[in-house]
Amino acid sequence: RMWMVERNLPQLLRDPSRMAFCANLHLRFPRQREKYSASLVLTRDLKFYEFQRQVLIHHIDLKSSRLQGIAQELRSYNGPTISWQAEAAPVEELDSSMLPDADALPLVIGKYVWLPDEVYLLIKCWKVLVVLHRPKEHGVNFELVAEFEDVKAFEVVPGPVLYHAEVEVRFCDGTTKRCDFQEEAPEAVPEAEPEPSTSNEFPSKELEDLIQEVNALEAKLSSVRSQTQEEFTKWREQQLFGNPGQRSLLLEEKQLVRRFGDVWTRVCGDELVCGTLLVNVSGGHRLTMVHGLKPLVRIVPAVDFHYEHWLYELPLQPDGLPPLDYDELAQFWACQDQHSRRLAWRPVSKAGQLPPERSAVLLVKLSLADILQAEQIQLIAFYEVKSGGANEKPPKEKDIRQLHLLSLDPAKILQQSEAMAPKFAPNTLHQDFLAVILTQKAQRVLKLEFKSDQDCMKFQEQLVSKLQFERIQAEEQSKDQEVDLLDATCSGAAFASTSKDSPPVQRIFYNRQQLSQWCGILILRDDPGQRWHIYAQTEARMELLVHRLTSDLLLLHCNVSELEVSDVSDAEPQNVAMELDASLDAELEAWKDLILNGNDENEVEKLMALNRLQYNSDVLATII
Repeated sequence: RMWMVERNLPQLLRDPSRMAFCANLHLRFPRQREKYSASLVLTRDLKFYEFQRQVLIHHIDLKSSRLQGIAQELRSYNGPTISWQAEAAPVEELDSSMLPDADALPLVIGKYVWLPDEVYLLIKCWKVLVVLHRPKEHGVNFELVAEFEDVKAFEVVPGPVLYHAEVEVRFCDGTTKRCDFQEEAPEAVPEAEPEPSTSNEFPSKELEDLIQEVNALEAKLSSVRSQTQEEFTKWREQQLFGNPGQRSLLLEEKQLVRRFGDVWTRVCGDELVCGTLLVNVSGGHRLTMVHGLKPLVRIVPAVDFHYEHWLYELPLQPDGLPPLDYDELAQFWACQDQHSRRLAWRPVSKAGQLPPERSAVLLVKLSLADILQAEQIQLIAFYEVKSGGANEKPPKEKDIRQLHLLSLDPAKILQQSEAMAPKFAPNTLHQDFLAVILTQKAQRVLKLEFKSDQDCMKFQEQLVSKLQFERIQAEEQSKDQEVDLLDATCSGAAFASTSKDSPPVQRIFYNRQQLSQWCGILILRDDPGQRWHIYAQTEARMELLVHRLTSDLLLLHCNVSELEVSDVSDAEPQNVAMELDASLDAELEAWKDLILNGNDENEVEKLMALNRLQYNSDVLATII
């Protein structure tokens, strides 16, 4: 609580020579969603203030009140300045029993709320109690409404009327008095017994019953009014934002495109690559497509620069579904445990387009020379939302949204450029692979079919020993081995092959030797297709490497049954066609099962599965 006092009260009033006692005030008014908080302070010169964030709200001078009689005691007071303040002791020895009793303190500040918005502040200094009315308007002084002497204690107790509390003042002689401060309080301490009313006066019993009835009706009206206002606010928010299950109060969760994981950065040569995983979280039944997904890079201060961006995605699962749990997709960058662990990244089928429940990696490439004088780099994603429903009307204006991705410090990047170089560790394999292939302008596919495994091993040993390539092996996870996505050690664990005889799915050969002619070149061996994907900085260096590899095959006397050099784009349609063929076969089997066993209890699930397979076939057909 002390931080609230330091935040609200000016430093001048927090001086022990001026402050006698302080307390925090918390109020919740009708039709206000946030709770009001302020700090109250009683100074040694009999002045009472209310501050909020060091702004004066109300004040009053109490020198004309009954507190003037104890002014000397207040100036010499050296006790606790707040009710919960403990005696000075080490932190290890603090205990709740060391806090002083609030009734035993000579100075106490309390509050009393009558009905919804009438607030009274009670200040007890030794045996003198003063009651102040807190005005509703800011800047208006407190109003002194009552004073009591010879007071022992006070507390708020339930009144005779429902929902109506009163303040009970206990005096030193044992008498008590209850009041709600709606009438002028007596100046003397205990009052004499009221004289019995005469026959000519209005009956006091009947008047009290009427007052209690009016107070009860006002309290019920205030309660109903507050409940109605709360229900109306919820209804208005539901009409504006939709059901709670379809929206969120957080700004980032309202985005149709959501970022999973952190934005990672890599430095490859003299270029900076930033990447992050983006997902279209809309359901497949809505057909809400994301178009024109592209980044916006802002450098402060403004300079002339050039940047490039791409969208890469992994192939769908065999059944055409994305991961069932998006948490697994987010953990993919840490544990490499996704449905497809292969380095089969490809550009999205249509530029800047992201279908429902699909994910893609947004990659941005900058030159390090453009950020030498920069102080900050801001990365923002822009996209347009379009609905593909048949009954949807075309909008009059484009629904363009934005998502803030990252703010970078260029100075740290330039200082730690060596640490951000690709290392191809198990937990950053895909990130490093994407960063390298983006910075290589020349790409080739070398198809080699060796007659024996020994010939292939000779060729690989030639890459490692003579050409100074480093072999990085990405093996499949064993089916019998369980992987815990929440285990922090799984990111650094090595991949285990399914058997001793089964070859790894892919191998990466990367040259990071600064003095080597082939520094920065990456070679990806893809076993199922016997293809070697080569990524180099320039076309000239690519031609030299291909010529060197073909010459080494002759020198090593490797038995090669097929040798073919082609572009990357020539090999991709064949993979897509194979995926489309498998998807059509699965769709045909689903139709057969539905026709033969269409009347069983799982008919709805079969129809949903068939719909998903049809959607997957349509997406693959558009790619071809």
